Order: sequence, then C-alpha cells, then structure tokens
Amino acid sequence: MEIRIREIESSMIYIANNSHDPYYNQAFEEYIYENYKEGTIVLLWRNNPAVVCGCHQNIFAEVNVIKAHAQGVSIVRRITGGGTVFHDLGNLNYTIISDKDSKMLDYTKYMDFMINILRKLAIPVSLNRTSDIVIDGLKISGSAQKITKNRVLHHGTLLYNSDLKTLSSLTKGQRSYYETKGIPSVPWPVTNIIDHMESPLVKTQEFGEMILEAVKQGSNWETMVLSPEEDDQIKRLAEEKYKSWEWTYGNSPAFTYNRSFELEGIPMSVSYQAKHGIITQFSIDPNEPDLEEALCGKKLSVHDIRQKLLSFPKLSNLYKYLF
Repeated sequence: MEIRIREIESSMIYIANNSHDPYYNQAFEEYIYENYKEGTIVLLWRNNPAVVCGCHQNIFAEVNVIKAHAQGVSIVRRITGGGTVFHDLGNLNYTIISDKDSKMLDYTKYMDFMINILRKLAIPVSLNRTSDIVIDGLKISGSAQKITKNRVLHHGTLLYNSDLKTLSSLTKGQRSYYETKGIPSVPWPVTNIIDHMESPLVKTQEFGEMILEAVKQGSNWETMVLSPEEDDQIKRLAEEKYKSWEWTYGNSPAFTYNRSFELEGIPMSVSYQAKHGIITQFSIDPNEPDLEEALCGKKLSVHDIRQKLLSFPKLSNLYKYLF
C-alpha cells in the first residue's frame, strides 16, 4: 500500500524514486532530508552516467572535465563531503536519513547496517577504512554523511555492474596540474559485486529489489510516493541549484594551474589562477597578450572557453589543456 509520508508518525519509510536524472536525484535526496524530519527514511536510486563530487572538493582537479563533457557524462556536486565517485545504471545508490545519535559524524551503525544487508545476500563484504565496503580488499562501496540539527543523512554507492573503465578514466582527475586546498579523493582499487556472487543477476534493478527486500525484513515498513506538488519543487531545485554552474563549479576552492604540452606540434605552457571557478590571472608561453586579456575574468566553463577561443583560430583547441 502506498501512503503519504506525512501520515506516518514513526516508522521505517521507503520513498520511491524511479528517476535516472543525476540532477533530479540529488535534488530529490536534499528535498527529503530538508523537509521530512521524522522516522528512518530509505531511498534507493540510480543515475545515468555522472561524476559526483563532495561539497568541499575542487571539481576541476578531481574530474577529467574534458572527457566527461565529450562523453556526455554529467558532473554534479552533492551536499555531503567525501570524495569523488562515478555513477551509472550499473551502480545502485542508497540513502538512509534518521535521527542522529551524536553531534559528530558516525559511520559505524550505517556501515554495519549495509554490510549485514549484503551478507544476507551471500556477498562476502567487509569494512575497509571508515566509509568503504570491500570484497577481498577491492572497493564496492563508498559513503558520505551530513548532519543538520537532529538529523543525519548517510548515503553510499554499491558497484554492482558498473563500467569500471569509465569510472577510472573520469575520476582520476588532473590533480598533478593543480595547487588547491580542496579535499582530495583517496583512490582505491574497485570491483563489481556481480563478479563475486554465486548466482549473479542480470540486471542492476533486480539487485536493487533484493536489497530492498533484505532491508524490509523484520522492519515496521511503509512505502510512499511524493505528491505532484513536491515533485515540482524538486524539479525546480534541480534546475536552480544542481544544474547551475555556480553550485557545481563556482564552489571549488581557489587554485593555481600549471601545465606544459604540445599544441599542433608547438611546445606550450599555461599558468592561471582561479577563484570561485573564475580565472583571475592567466599567462601562456609563447606569449599571447590578447588571449591573456580575453580569458581573465572568464568562468571556467568548457563551452564558454571554447567560444572565446574561436577568436584565436590557431589556439582553438587550447581549451582541452585548460581543465
């Protein structure tokens, strides 16, 4: 039976979300966290290909922005801390929202909860570091948290049958070119859960259904859907916040970028400084005074930089080396 969450005073509640839009899904999660203050809430959701970064990270350093744009992969900043992760339809995301037990971030009960769920499915997982779950030392899940007043949001990934080559390609970032104070990701070798199951399923959706059934066992459980009015508010939040350049890129900490390369067979080097994702100082060798003036004050947007470089035909491909 589907009921409205506001009819429930205290129970474990599953809120259905069938969207695969990474911007909508981040807005969905934030909306639930900010507006529903009672009970333990569980979300299961999947994204179309996306790189999702922590709220305190320098996205330019963490993500191969040029490859992501070329492949049509969304780049999203979430409201929790932690490192950069890759989502696709082979990855299942879970969210648990509940009353907090302390003033500090506490991963223990949530990690134990998910580890027990996975073990119920005969998946041989164990805890690695504070917020990672592994199989034979290979990471299958990373998680992050946020605390606001008396509520905690804990969410994590479950790599079931994800494209690990794309994951590696897009989340290696370009860290060697950056000097920045952003919180760096700590890479760890990964694997897919499907490769460690005695009877692997074909579809990630089926795996999600198994996770949900395992969570429900022994719980006072209710399922609900949001109203059309709430859905409209989530869509507005996705458009105004999560799709905005200001939230995603503009929240990156100040940094300095230095890189040497060859462009059309000519050795070059560029150096620039940026604050809030906007170039504040730019230099290039061989010297191009007009270009330096043209790029200063510009947003580090692949589209905007490419458009600006159209006025410099010999340097039209320079944008590939500025991210």
